[in-house]
Amino acid sequence: MFKIFLLGVLLTAFSLLHKEPTIPLMADPILFAGKFYRVALPSIGADLAKIIEAAKLAGFSVRIAQGSTVTYFLGTQPCLDCTPENERERLKFPHLFVDGRLVWLRAEGLLSKYNLRPAQNEGYELIIAPATTVSASAILDEIGQRLVQLSVVSDPTLPLTVEELTVVPGVKPPKPPEGVRLDSVLYALMLMPDWYEFAPQNTLELWGLRVRVIVEFVSPDAQVAPTHNLIIEARSPSGLMRVLVPIHQLVTLARDPAVKLVRPPAQPGL
Repeated sequence: MFKIFLLGVLLTAFSLLHKEPTIPLMADPILFAGKFYRVALPSIGADLAKIIEAAKLAGFSVRIAQGSTVTYFLGTQPCLDCTPENERERLKFPHLFVDGRLVWLRAEGLLSKYNLRPAQNEGYELIIAPATTVSASAILDEIGQRLVQLSVVSDPTLPLTVEELTVVPGVKPPKPPEGVRLDSVLYALMLMPDWYEFAPQNTLELWGLRVRVIVEFVSPDAQVAPTHNLIIEARSPSGLMRVLVPIHQLVTLARDPAVKLVRPPAQPGL
């Protein structure tokens, strides 16, 4: 009996020592053409001057906003007749939009189109639209190398944690969360893979990284927190304010206790 017991112990030990290695499931996921994916980036390069110069040399259309003042470049050449009214026609893809310390990059490689933009919960997010079905590592390696060239990141190794987006064109977006007093179309804009394409299809007016909205206040003398980074265009005695708000901060603005509703203007430009 003791010999049988000892044999069992030895066999168990042998199996533990020679156990097949465990390979993490989907360590390098496959990204499918026709879908959209998100990769969270905690930060990007802090030297905006380098990013802007690299984008110019790479032939990007560049829009630089400091407050309400905007300057434009088509590659390395200033676009002196570009204005917020005609920029959609003049600024050809790929794009770099800069607003203060905020950056929004729209570009493409051989394997995908992608948006690098501010995320709702701080940091940045990379939104990827694969051109072909391929591994995440292949796409992220291509994008990482390009972002290094553009001085956006210093390390081409991007996080391999990829999330498939469920709010995409053609799919009904969810309603704003409880307590977020935000028009449903504006909420959809914030979640969509490409703000630039979604906005004109839904009569929303983009201003670089911002969107023009009407803020309805709970009372005529109510004030919003200064941290919302708004450009105020007009305010009425009745408690309405037209502002340009960073798209990724729409939910934060709509949660402000002073706000009754954030909605698009009734007519473009108003």
